[in-house]
Amino acid sequence: MKLPIMGEKPNSHSEITSPMTILRQARGFTLIEALVLVVVMVILVTSLYIGIIYAEKTLATNYRDRVVMLLLAGQLELEYYRHENGQPFQLQNNKEYVIQELERGRPITGKMTISAREGTDVTNERSIPFIALVATMTWKDPSTQQTRTLSMREDFF
Repeated sequence: MKLPIMGEKPNSHSEITSPMTILRQARGFTLIEALVLVVVMVILVTSLYIGIIYAEKTLATNYRDRVVMLLLAGQLELEYYRHENGQPFQLQNNKEYVIQELERGRPITGKMTISAREGTDVTNERSIPFIALVATMTWKDPSTQQTRTLSMREDFF
């Protein structure tokens, strides 16, 4: 639909448009549509934020678990070395290890205990004695304030 230019006479009656007709034909968002859009955007951003926070906490927990498992495996490997060289086991009771250094200057520490127990494995109708070393570390997770415990076992025949 062509609008007449100022000073120009329209060619036909159908080309004359009033300002109200132009306003009715203008397409846009109503206030309710805009508010619904804002609410949907807020819900999406909030969900994304919650997901990121959860992922960060999970990542930190998994990192600490991995560090603890490496510390436990390292100590059991050291005991294996001692065992192979004929040295006695050096068991630990609540020995403190640093798991992670935090930005505030205070470390997350855990207490490791390595205990031994004797057992017998029956294979092909033979009894084979062994010593099982169990390394356990306990620490307090700073994000959840819960006590976490991980254990690892190694059998020495």
